[in-house]
Amino acid sequence: MYKWLTLLAVFTLVGCATPTVSTNQSEWDFDHEVRFEQKKLSDNKYHLVVISNDKTHFSRLATFLVRKSMDLCNQYGFKIEILSGVEGVDDRRGLPNMIMPSLAANVECPSK
Repeated sequence: MYKWLTLLAVFTLVGCATPTVSTNQSEWDFDHEVRFEQKKLSDNKYHLVVISNDKTHFSRLATFLVRKSMDLCNQYGFKIEILSGVEGVDDRRGLPNMIMPSLAANVECPSK
């Protein structure tokens, strides 16, 4: 009986110590001061979402997207497919209180 309780306690502690993996957890980049989410779609393809807030300008989001793409691929020749988040020229004038969407893109690295 004592062995079973000890074994149960060990399995319980191991189960509690195992880290959980969350796919939608955002990360913070201290250099660019932006939040982003990254998901690997395949061996050479990633999905990046640079989360917008009212203090971060689009130019900082776009610059981070290009630099993070270079960091993921480790070489030039990558392709960035913008999915959402690019505002029009007159968006700020027509809708001044509009909440800007996050910049979402798929990044495809060149085959090695």
